[in-house]
Amino acid sequence: MSRLPAAALVTRALQRAENILGMRELARRLKATEHTVMGWRDGHASMPERKFLALVDLLDEVDSSWDETKS
Repeated sequence: MSRLPAAALVTRALQRAENILGMRELARRLKATEHTVMGWRDGHASMPERKFLALVDLLDEVDSSWDETKS
C-alpha cells in the first residue's frame, strides 16, 4: 500500500510550485527533467515519495502562504 497522498494533491502542489518558480527552476530544484515533472503533474507517471517530500519542503521555502505561523 502506497503512503503517497492522492494524485490530486501532487498535481496541485506541482502546479503551485510551477506558478511560483517556472517549470525550468522547479525541475532544477527537484533534480528531475522538465519532461519528468510534467509527467508527474499530468498524472502520466507516479512521483516518487522522496521527490514529493522535496516538493513539500520547496513549497514551504518559497510560498509564505504554506507557513502555518501566519494562519
